[in-house]
Amino acid sequence: MSLFVNVPYRMVEKNLEKAAGLSIGLEIYLDNHLIEEIDMGHVKEFSKKLRDFKIPCTVHAPFMDLSPGGYDRSIRKITGDKLKKSAEVGNILEARACVCHPGYDKWRFDGNDQLWLDGSIETWTEVLGVADKNLPIIVENIFEETPATLIALLDNFKEQNLWFCFDSGHFNLFSKVSLDDWLVPLKKRIREMHLHDNNGTFDDHLPIGSGSFPFRELKNFLGQIEMKQIIFTVEPHSEATVVDSIKRLKEFLS
Repeated sequence: MSLFVNVPYRMVEKNLEKAAGLSIGLEIYLDNHLIEEIDMGHVKEFSKKLRDFKIPCTVHAPFMDLSPGGYDRSIRKITGDKLKKSAEVGNILEARACVCHPGYDKWRFDGNDQLWLDGSIETWTEVLGVADKNLPIIVENIFEETPATLIALLDNFKEQNLWFCFDSGHFNLFSKVSLDDWLVPLKKRIREMHLHDNNGTFDDHLPIGSGSFPFRELKNFLGQIEMKQIIFTVEPHSEATVVDSIKRLKEFLS
């Protein structure tokens, strides 16, 4: 079991001592523009600093405007290029995972799951081809109302290094089915959880217990599975809530 906190790449270096003091890993967010401009030489130097501070990391790929399963081939290519470059950064950083958004929502795809799935299989096959064998590629739930599309995607990559990240806040906003309906079918594919809270109306990224997500139910589920391989990550959206988010994550998992 590993504990991480999300920090944008541009902010990480100045916070390495703080992270080391908190005894927590870093989920390093690579935004859309940064992934185009990033200097791989700097990434190599930065990787050494992480090792010097003994801080493990994951990376979170860009997602704004991107569509891994998009119908438009040009948009899908741009998406794939950014995701592949994120995997390359993850390789250099010796990251424990590369987290990505799958890009499905029923409104943009008019409920055509197969159209999204066909494009997605092509994109994730390319991304997996770039990622080192020790770098899992992990897709998280965003706008999905049920796990059906993610189950279909992961079923096409059995025995490959594509996994699932359960995001509690996104579930609380968009899911139309129960927590068990999500977690039970995907329990063998879970490699990460993003644990934050909201009141069901806005993606606030509040500390655990500050909203209406059923964390007691999640705790019961976690007690029934092997948690050793799961990465638990908080994603505070303001510096003011970082310490409290980490504290409540540790309390929740204790």
